[in-house]
Order: sequence, then structure tokens, then C-alpha cells
Amino acid sequence: MPSAQRIEHVHVKVEELDSAVPFYTDVMGLVEQDRSDGTVYLGCGLDENFDLAVSEGGTGLDHVAVRVESEDEVESYEARLTDEGVDVRRTDGEEPGQGVGVQFETPTGKRVEFVTVEDWAYFHSDEAQDGRLGVTPPDLDHVTLMSPDVQADAEFLRDVVDFKISNVIVAEENDDEWGGAFTRHGVHHHDIAFLGGPPEYSMHHVAWEMESTEQMRMFVDRINQHGQELELGIGRHYVGDSIFSYFWEPGGNRFELAAGVADVDPNAEPGFYTFEEALSAWGPIIPPESFTSEGS
Repeated sequence: MPSAQRIEHVHVKVEELDSAVPFYTDVMGLVEQDRSDGTVYLGCGLDENFDLAVSEGGTGLDHVAVRVESEDEVESYEARLTDEGVDVRRTDGEEPGQGVGVQFETPTGKRVEFVTVEDWAYFHSDEAQDGRLGVTPPDLDHVTLMSPDVQADAEFLRDVVDFKISNVIVAEENDDEWGGAFTRHGVHHHDIAFLGGPPEYSMHHVAWEMESTEQMRMFVDRINQHGQELELGIGRHYVGDSIFSYFWEPGGNRFELAAGVADVDPNAEPGFYTFEEALSAWGPIIPPESFTSEGS
């Protein structure tokens, strides 16, 4: 069975590149890797791969990519998707550092890509690139999308392209109504998650890995000094067992800082929780209305 590592990159749309990119580089310490045809490619500065691509024109998701090891795996997924009647598009070499790739859409139109990359390092270099800061995330962690049909999207990834479902969020009064799902293509608790939401929103948030809660504290201090306030956090999710903070960045998308996201037994069956149970391991919290009703 083909095996994929964690999420490789995410491409999002922003309202204005001129306000978004300086925040990513000067405040977050992401390193600009390339620019091409109106898209800026930024990385965390510990390898040659980009983690975030941004292009101007609205907000929300363009696509999310998951790394696979070989062209054979890309072709295997391409054939399987085609057999299922799913439209696919080859993306070989379209983005910096990319080898071969294939894109497809989930049932509600979220674009996902399987891709190989030229820099195969599984461990980050000890030598950071110029521009990286002490608060800079070491890596992209996951992306959470908004979907008008969570169950259809999650089960499609499970049944067609080998994802597993780690947890499901259900309505308290109806276990059959899926309000969220956390899917993985390895052992990391979730690479692509879905939360229920109206079709005008494609994405709830992009999550960045934090090495520790101390790094998160320093990061939050830094963005606050540059005018960004937390929307929610600092807290601890019960589902995924991570320390979290959420904020809106100047490009118009929500970012999460995530420390200590759990790994999952490959054979574990999904657990079902209400939103309130999943949100907080430290007791009940009341998120602002924007957190549950708004995306990008």
C-alpha cells in the first residue's frame, strides 16, 4: 500500500500580497524561497522545500499537498482516482522543488495533491536559512478545511486514497450527523481535517508546528507586538492532545499554532466526540462565535 508522509505544503489565497508577505517573513520568520506568476513560495527555513504558497485574490484554500515517496505512488493514486471516476490533473514540476504530482478534488470541491519533492531530507538541517527567527515554526503541521458535507469528504479520502479517520465530531443529539472529522495519511493525528461550514468558506485554518509551549508563548508575544491578537487560546485540545492558539493573519486567513499533536496507533478505530468535548481537555471553554461560523 502506498505510504505518504505528513502534509507537504498548502497554497492559500490572500487579500493583498503586500500586507501578507511581510508579516510571514518579518514577523513569523518564514523564508521566501521563490516567486513565480504572482505566487510567493515560503518555507520554515530548515530545508529547501516551501511550506506555504500564497497568491492574491480573495482568501482560503487553493490546494493542500501530501508528500509521497515515488512517481510509482503518484501513478498508483492517479489510476485509482481515475477508476473511481474522479477528474485528475498531473502537476509535474509546476511548483519549486516539486517532482511529480497529481491533483484531484474531494466531493465538495477541496483540491488535494499527492506530490514528490526533490529535497528528500526527513530530518531538518542543523543550519538554518537566512531570515529564519527563533520563533519561526519548524514545519507546517496540518490544515483544517470547511465543508458542507464533512462525512462525504472524509470518507472519500479514506475509501479512495488511503487516509484514515482519527476522530469524528458529532452533534450531541445525533451521532449520525458529522460536524467534523480528522484524517491522517500516516500516524500524525491529522494532516487534513474538516469542520462543517457553508460552501462559501473553503478553509478554517492552517496550523504551524511549535516545538514547545515556550516557543508558542514567544510567538504569541511577537505577533501581539505587531498588532495581531489571539482569537482563541492558549488552551489544550482533547482531540489530538495539542496545545493551541488561533489568530487571523493580515492576509485574511486563520492560523493555528499547534504544539505536541499526538501520533496515533495505525490500527486505531476513530473515536466520536461532541464539539465541546473535542475542543478542550482543560474544561469547558466558550469560543467566540467567529471561531465556529467563519472561515476563509
